[in-house]
Amino acid sequence: MTSTAPTKLEAPINADFCLNDEIGFVALIQQNGNDAMIVNSARVSFGKQIREVGEKDKKLLRFLLEHHHGTPLEHTSLTYLVKCPLFVARQWHRHRVGISINEISGRYVEVTDEFYIPNEFRNQSKSNRQASIDSEFSTNQYQECRATYKGIVDESYKSYLKLLENGVAREQARGILPQCTYTQFYWTCNLRSLFHFVKLRDHQDAQWEIQQYAKVMLAQAKEFFPDTINIWEDLGRT
Repeated sequence: MTSTAPTKLEAPINADFCLNDEIGFVALIQQNGNDAMIVNSARVSFGKQIREVGEKDKKLLRFLLEHHHGTPLEHTSLTYLVKCPLFVARQWHRHRVGISINEISGRYVEVTDEFYIPNEFRNQSKSNRQASIDSEFSTNQYQECRATYKGIVDESYKSYLKLLENGVAREQARGILPQCTYTQFYWTCNLRSLFHFVKLRDHQDAQWEIQQYAKVMLAQAKEFFPDTINIWEDLGRT
């Protein structure tokens, strides 16, 4: 039995590539709410409403963020289209509060031959079991490591296709694919949830790859929530 690979997901026009390989990207494709909506949500008990944010409103936003009054931020919505390696997605999906996720399934479609191949390798941190540090590899060492890494990736994908050709179900054949295989999903959150995600994932102790996505997501959201995000950053992202 043969299987036809699905069309590879092309990046939307507003997408930003995150991993320097022209494959992994994130795009804010749908948004609801703005800075004024957050202010109005906070002031609804007084029956007041604004259309544009003034200096007085910015002071209110600062008060809300400084004192962790987060519910007004929940009256917002951001939907991202994400394409990232599986190992990044598995870290990503640890975030569940205020989040909705729908991901492509290797049970329903054949997995495409798109894999994350690092442009450089990092060394393991000796003081932090879950962290890495900047590379000390020579050019020759990197080339050797890359050849090993890519060789296994290529072989695993060839074996995956061979299993499909022999009639093995997609849901089983996918089991031999590596963690660097690209996946794609929709991720919807509110601004409060985004702040929590960015605080943890754009942090020096987070894995470098997911840091790149977190930075881009915040930058994309800033177009719609400039005052709130600027104040949050000014407060040290607390």
